[in-house]
Amino acid sequence: MNNKKSDGKQDIKVIQLEELSWKQIEELDKEKTIFFIPISPLEEHGPHLPVGTDYLTSRDTAREAIKTLIKKKPGFTYVLFPAIPLGYSKMASCFPGTVSTHVKAVKIIVHDVCSSLAQFGFKYFVICTFHMDLGHLKGIYAGMDKAMRTHNIKISEPLGPYFYNKDVEKREPKVGFDTKKEVHAGFRETSLMKYQYPYLVDESYKKLQSIYRDLYSPRCLGKTFKDIGIEEGYVGSPARADSNYGRWYFQETVNTYVEGAIDLIEGKELPKLPKRAIMIMKSLFWL
Repeated sequence: MNNKKSDGKQDIKVIQLEELSWKQIEELDKEKTIFFIPISPLEEHGPHLPVGTDYLTSRDTAREAIKTLIKKKPGFTYVLFPAIPLGYSKMASCFPGTVSTHVKAVKIIVHDVCSSLAQFGFKYFVICTFHMDLGHLKGIYAGMDKAMRTHNIKISEPLGPYFYNKDVEKREPKVGFDTKKEVHAGFRETSLMKYQYPYLVDESYKKLQSIYRDLYSPRCLGKTFKDIGIEEGYVGSPARADSNYGRWYFQETVNTYVEGAIDLIEGKELPKLPKRAIMIMKSLFWL
């Protein structure tokens, strides 16, 4: 097979599960195969970004992480599972295009996908989600925990700990303003889409005013954006978006998945959510 691009550069082939036969899957080395499972919901991202923002980013960064690992950690087989466009997104459910599933559905999906592969001897899984809603993560972690209790497998979800431990704020290039309030479809995600899919970013982003809310305050938990006065579906400063920052953020996400996979391979301690995030997750008792 010719894997060269028209510009002469070598294109790295990513193995996609849906393209394999059961016989090819059976022949994979169970001790050296790692599955990357992208999962993020379709969710409104303001009037200027596509509802697939989290979904596309999860899928694309997982693919790029595999390409990096093929070069960085040869000797292993990395398989990309078809991206799953589902997740919990109650807060954005008041806008058309958002598809929010129950947290229990997320738990079942994660558990069943990993278990279906584990029953044939596969042991390593990396969950790739760009959707940081703690209800969504609650479902993912519940599914991971159940699958690992049921089977002798290891599962890593690297981006949640990266995000909630504020690593993005510690590492990001200086941009001249406080990025801590950039929560949803603001500066960070608009920059990301301007880098990844500029043709999907509506030019109206340039005129959007900055809007800020603490979405984790008690008065916001369990409510939708419109319940708390967010009429356009974004929280942050999309007008400040910069594609160079988007390039950095994309690569930072890729690196986080790469590091998570290597830790999994080498048997190192996997990244964990901070105590505060876990406490908030537990407080969502109705989910």
